[in-house]
Amino acid sequence: MSRPAVSYDELDERLRGDGRSGYVGLSAIDGLIAAVVAGPAVVPPILWLPPIFGDKMPQTKPGSLEERIVNTVLNRHDEVETLLRNAPGSYSPIFMHDKGKLHVDDWAVGFALGVGLGGEAWGSIVLAQPRPVITPIMVVNPILSKMLFRVAPDDRRKLRATAAQHIAPAVLQLYAVAQGARTTS
Repeated sequence: MSRPAVSYDELDERLRGDGRSGYVGLSAIDGLIAAVVAGPAVVPPILWLPPIFGDKMPQTKPGSLEERIVNTVLNRHDEVETLLRNAPGSYSPIFMHDKGKLHVDDWAVGFALGVGLGGEAWGSIVLAQPRPVITPIMVVNPILSKMLFRVAPDDRRKLRATAAQHIAPAVLQLYAVAQGARTTS
């Protein structure tokens, strides 16, 4: 169910503003949402919304700009969930574009935040051998990259260079693995 919202451009502009608000931009929000939806743990909005809004739960008044901004985030969550469940081939992450160049770093930072919110449930996925399902995501994030123990530095550079092409399939595969884990537990 779609709620009254703002455009993604307006969401990004409002949240990132001067860069000092503690809020995160659209690409990082999308990465966080991907981890929450596709991950092995059920993470309620009361836990994943505050990191988006400067570590506090947004207080909204009906019809306000704040409510429409929160609705945009919730609508994207619902969209990702629906796509991964019903039309996985249609899922596409929202990466930043700057001067014609695609940047996946912010998305990967948001994803890592989502992994942190899922806690121990991520352990078997992140530490899977020989390579975790989310290797294309991990290689982009400096912290997660350090957990790729069995991936040589040259291979990491190659994976990083093509990560944007492999992140959506990794999220789809993660969703399938996580759904299997959720139904067997």
